[in-house]
Amino acid sequence: MSDYQISVEELNDLLANGSGCYSLPSAHSNEVAPRIHVGNAFIAKNTMRLQRLGITHVLNAAEGKSFMHVNTNAEFYEGTGITYHGIKANDTQEFNLSRYFEEAADFIDSALSQKDGKASPRVSLPCFLASM
Repeated sequence: MSDYQISVEELNDLLANGSGCYSLPSAHSNEVAPRIHVGNAFIAKNTMRLQRLGITHVLNAAEGKSFMHVNTNAEFYEGTGITYHGIKANDTQEFNLSRYFEEAADFIDSALSQKDGKASPRVSLPCFLASM
């Protein structure tokens, strides 16, 4: 496990604005916790920008080719030094993503705990809805 831990309440506070309502991201990529970025489809498809941000891992929880998906896969990131993990899920409020939480958490934890002498690993979580 990584040294960084966050409670559900703390995560809620990070994602909500002062009124208690969730706010949409203000940029193509936002660091929502140390070394964890939430971004949109634009940033997910721009490997040069990801590399400039120091992103070493991408967890795409909206993998697919149709509307409401972020169209990237492992082949897309080949040769970039970015490790990819995709979950074929719909990025909608109705989709029950909870069955993938453990898989996603394991990928993020593994990514953040890697130490290879370079800069600290950073994870990007692309989101289709952040693109709207």
